[in-house]
Amino acid sequence: MSRDIQTLQKLLASSSEELKKVSNKPFHPNALDVVVLRYAPHFYNEEEKLQINNFKQGSSVESTSETNSVTGKSNVQEMLEEEEEEERIIPINKRPKKEISSPHLPAKFKNLNLFPEDDIKFVMHKRLFSSDVDPYKNRLSMPKNGIACDFLTKAEVTKLSERDGKNQLVGVEVTVLDPCLREFSVLLKKWDMDTTHTYNLSGHWKNIVSINKFEKDQELKIWTCRVNNRLYFLLVYR
Repeated sequence: MSRDIQTLQKLLASSSEELKKVSNKPFHPNALDVVVLRYAPHFYNEEEKLQINNFKQGSSVESTSETNSVTGKSNVQEMLEEEEEEERIIPINKRPKKEISSPHLPAKFKNLNLFPEDDIKFVMHKRLFSSDVDPYKNRLSMPKNGIACDFLTKAEVTKLSERDGKNQLVGVEVTVLDPCLREFSVLLKKWDMDTTHTYNLSGHWKNIVSINKFEKDQELKIWTCRVNNRLYFLLVYR
C-alpha cells in the first residue's frame, strides 16, 4: 500500500507530459484519477476531466467526499492511508494466518445454537480508526490486506458489483451480531480502488458504534457465519 501512496506523490510532482508516458491505453477514469484531478487538474484534458467528474458522480466511493473538505482528504485517500498505517502497526509475521474456522469464538455465540460450527469463519482482527467510529462516515472498513479468509459466495461477489439506476452500489444485506448479541441489519459494500479493494459495513453501522460506545484504537475480532443463507458478522472484543 505504501507503493500506492508513493505513486500518487510522484504523479503529483510530475508534469502532464510525463504522466501521459505512463500508459498508452484508452483513458478509463478510476478513484485515483478523482484524487489527482483535485490536486493536479493540469494532468487532464477537458474530455478526460468530464469523464472523471461523471465517474465521481456515479461512484459511491466519493459520495461523502464533501464531508471531508475540512481536512482536504477524500475517502479514497483516507482509506489508502489507513491501510498503510495498519501495515505498519501489524507486522506481516504477526498478522492472523488464513483459516477456515477457529475454535476461539466465545461460548456465548455458540450457545445461541444459530451457527453451524463448521461454517464459522474468522475474518480479521480490526483496529478501529477514527473514520470507523465517525457517525457522519457511518462505515466500518475491512481492508483486503487484513482479511484472513474467503467468506463470500459467488452470488454475493456478483451482487457487490451491481449498481442501481443512480449508479450507486447496491450492496448485500447482512446481519451484525454485536459483542452483547444484539442484532443489526446493515449493508455490506465493496469499494474498488486502484490496486486493491476494501469491504465496508454501512447503513446502520453508526447505531452499532453508538450503542457499544466503540472508540478509536479499540480492537475487535470479526467472524462470519450463515443462517438460512444470510451472512452474519459476529463482533467480539479482542
